[in-house]
Amino acid sequence: MSLIQSARRSALGCAAALLLSTPAWAQAHDGDWAGSLKIPGGGQELHLILHIVTKGSDVQAVLDSVDQGSTIPATAYKADGAKASILFISVGGELEGEFAANGQTFTGTWKQGNTTMPLTLTKKAAAAH
Repeated sequence: MSLIQSARRSALGCAAALLLSTPAWAQAHDGDWAGSLKIPGGGQELHLILHIVTKGSDVQAVLDSVDQGSTIPATAYKADGAKASILFISVGGELEGEFAANGQTFTGTWKQGNTTMPLTLTKKAAAAH
């Protein structure tokens, strides 16, 4: 086998390993994440729960605004390592931030319209079956 063929096989093997490992990395984000969003100027606080589920190579996210009694499905979910961006077109919102190395917090910002607010979500313990 030539050096070029060997290099190609190694490159293909690495690419396949990355593709196959992506859902597992995404699954590390799976679960329910809770936090509170403090609305500027009004003293109001909204309790939020972000639900993330990986199905195959597809990641689905839904945001519950507990105090408003609304459920907002994500339009898009993009992750790059620990960083994530979740788009909620129906409300003109975007959640951007980073998952902590210990997998227990997500620290970022909620952007909606011209307003950007800090938001920290904490992973809730899995429900006992």
